[in-house]
Amino acid sequence: MPFREHWRDVKCLHDDGIPIDTTSNETAKLFDATLTQYTGWYNDKQMGGVESTISRLLASDPTCIASRVLATGVDLLATASPSSSHHTKTVESLGNITSTNKYINLHTQALLQWSSGHFTKATETWEELLVLYPFDMMSIKFVSDTYFYVGDRDMLRDSIARVLPIWETSTDRPLKSYLYGMYAFGLGETNMIERAEKEARFGLELNPHDGWATHALAHALEYAGEVSQGIDFLKKTQHEWSTSDIIKPHIDWHWALYEIEQGKREVAEEMLTKHILNRDSELIMLDFVDIASLIYRLKLVGQNSSTVYSSNQLKKFLHDHLHDHTLIFNDLHIYFILDDYTDEEHRKDFLRTLKESYETSDSDNSQVYRQVGKYLFQAMDQFQEKNYSQVVELLYPIRNKIYQIGGSNAQRDLFYLLLIHSAVHSSNNQHQQLAKQLINERCLMRNKTKSKMMENYANMLLND
Repeated sequence: MPFREHWRDVKCLHDDGIPIDTTSNETAKLFDATLTQYTGWYNDKQMGGVESTISRLLASDPTCIASRVLATGVDLLATASPSSSHHTKTVESLGNITSTNKYINLHTQALLQWSSGHFTKATETWEELLVLYPFDMMSIKFVSDTYFYVGDRDMLRDSIARVLPIWETSTDRPLKSYLYGMYAFGLGETNMIERAEKEARFGLELNPHDGWATHALAHALEYAGEVSQGIDFLKKTQHEWSTSDIIKPHIDWHWALYEIEQGKREVAEEMLTKHILNRDSELIMLDFVDIASLIYRLKLVGQNSSTVYSSNQLKKFLHDHLHDHTLIFNDLHIYFILDDYTDEEHRKDFLRTLKESYETSDSDNSQVYRQVGKYLFQAMDQFQEKNYSQVVELLYPIRNKIYQIGGSNAQRDLFYLLLIHSAVHSSNNQHQQLAKQLINERCLMRNKTKSKMMENYANMLLND
């Protein structure tokens, strides 16, 4: 069996450094099952999936605060609900808790900070937790996801590095294998590519069905310019990583990026429509940002209209989350395809609530909006109008600050591609000279590999 079948009871969780506040073994096992699916990016069919397991968990012991912490954290960090409701919902779920259990108090504090938009403060609280409880996978997951959202690449790596040697002192601790894929991802995001590949492959030796380790290796191979090797790897291991159904569409997205890099737009389009867009399961926010990003990338390489990717499910999801404003990253992905799926009135309404949410708030996202985000939105507006020189003037000064919006290097690469594309097509000769250097920069960062996509841009400049 690729996944776990036996769940830990109260004593086992306590022995493993997780001081859950219940005497119910049923609750403890449901807690472990929820945490395992969340960590492993899969829905356990025998348990009915993550949502069903959480429902049963909360019903099994309504007095267990750790269960409510886990359920609230999973919901918040899915980033698929309006930011305006986050704090109220978190207070309703957790209340004004003054437990004698420091584990509970710190988790509650972190989630209240997160729900107020103070993500960095929340990470500091979770790191305090991990000093006291280094085996607490709930803290590890929550803090890693938040580092990803705020673009803190160093801590995405170092937070795992702090606890991994401690976990390695025990041989059979559940969930330990997942740490290698998580560490590999942080290494890749900080350009430690060879080590990232090594750690990801070790994680896959321990658990070939680890979707996150597969994902981390896909990143490492992309950053190393090993696109063909990446495609071969995903083909050969598809049966294994497909079992991680929550992250499977995102791994398909990486595969589509490889194809675009090789100049195979039609293959990427087929992957978008067949494997990512038109499938039976409901969309989650990760699916949406993948779809929006891929549609926009395909537009850059020659697809003239994103309306060819018609999907009522996509349109409904976009409208349902138009005014969430939880992450600038999500808002930017909504804007990638907004004009193709809504009318002008909805577009104006989106921009109005966007500014209302970010311009006067003291949240972490508001600072990012003011320093970086608003210029990205302006650049996309100028690109829509084919004012390529204006796009360059807006993007080039902030190109080294874009990491602040969160996401991975691979996801943010779209903005660097937008900059290259606009510099190539700008009527300003200096911008065209800049384009040559930006192409050089991207190719050398990827092991001196000039992909077909970069070759096409370089040829455009030669033919001008």
